[in-house]
Amino acid sequence: MYIIRANQALTMPRNCQELSNYDLDGDLQSRDDRIVGAIDDAAVVVDGETIEWVGAWDDRPESVRGGDVGVLQTDVVMPGWIDCHTHAVFAGERSDEFMWRNAGKEYVDILEAGGGILNTVDAVRQASTDELERTLIRRVLESLRQGVTTLEVKSGYGLTTSDELKSLKAVAAAQEEVPCELVACFLGAHAVPRKYRDRRSEYVDLVCQEMIPQVAERDLANYCDVFCDRGAFSVDESRRILETGSEHGMIARIHADEITDASAAMLAAELGAASADHLEHTGDEAIEAMAEADVVGVLMPAVNLFLGTVDHLAPARKLLNAGCEVALATDFNPGSAMTQDLGTMLMLGCTLYKMTPGEALRSVTAGAARALRRDDIGTLRAGTRADLVCLEAPHYRYIPYHFGQSHAEAVIYRGDFAYWTDQVEWEE
Repeated sequence: MYIIRANQALTMPRNCQELSNYDLDGDLQSRDDRIVGAIDDAAVVVDGETIEWVGAWDDRPESVRGGDVGVLQTDVVMPGWIDCHTHAVFAGERSDEFMWRNAGKEYVDILEAGGGILNTVDAVRQASTDELERTLIRRVLESLRQGVTTLEVKSGYGLTTSDELKSLKAVAAAQEEVPCELVACFLGAHAVPRKYRDRRSEYVDLVCQEMIPQVAERDLANYCDVFCDRGAFSVDESRRILETGSEHGMIARIHADEITDASAAMLAAELGAASADHLEHTGDEAIEAMAEADVVGVLMPAVNLFLGTVDHLAPARKLLNAGCEVALATDFNPGSAMTQDLGTMLMLGCTLYKMTPGEALRSVTAGAARALRRDDIGTLRAGTRADLVCLEAPHYRYIPYHFGQSHAEAVIYRGDFAYWTDQVEWEE
């Protein structure tokens, strides 16, 4: 057992009505304090893998007031960060496409010409499970150093049954080696493989009749995702895939309306998906439907920055005002967001999407947890898992403000210290 004493603790209440009550002329700082559940001069008591108590330092339980319990002093403590949308299990790189796009070729044109995702598919098919595992472990440790204690990882670069299973097995193997939770998501419907370009229905059959049953039988993923957009899968194809995943116990998530308004967000609402991700072209009616169906909007500003599509930003303010929970994620992948910097996503959420610092920090904790339909992570409260990050910052608003570097001085996963710097101080 030990205590974290922080100048500020961000508890992140599970349900927050303040998110839809935005008034530019109001007291935004007090509103942000409520959104993050800020407690000044706070104590977090950790016992084993679990948070035992959270509150003001002066109110801490008598049982931990003696000198037998270690006290870690930090500036800001908050739930461990959750990167809830990544494609971190991949091989190779696509810097040549980076050159083509910056010379004027559109991302969707590269995809429809048989490049893009399919080039990474070629590299993954050539890689072994061990190679994918070793590369993934290095990437996980890089995310961990920033404060990430839960990392969602999608398949989707195999597009054959054996290669999709290989990717998910690499995720399971890496989990045994890293102090960070890896959340596997099946994305066999990421793109239509070249050999099925003129036989799309046969590939959808393969996903539904072979891939999903085998993934479920081996318990390799609890989530099923699909890329529903121009150049990928239609609404009808996506509905069939997600419904098949649901029949096999897999929670639906969906890549929605990134390139066009494909009615994918509306499909997410219809199916009660956990999240609709991207949303750059989603309309107002679909946003209202998402809010009604409690679908989380997962937004990834790195894609806009990396692809140069800042003229089509996801409607973060509309989502929040409608009552949707919003999550920010990196979308780490070799084609459209080659970054693991979730901290910079906080800044971009504020500057591009005009989220407040409190909204942004909530989006990588409680919001991201809801995108995964999890209530054991993403908040600081008694009984939840002791995943925490201690940050060196004068206050929480400073974290997205001073971007481009990690403020993490200690990262705690299941109560154990997974990463720490020389700045960590223990009181005697």
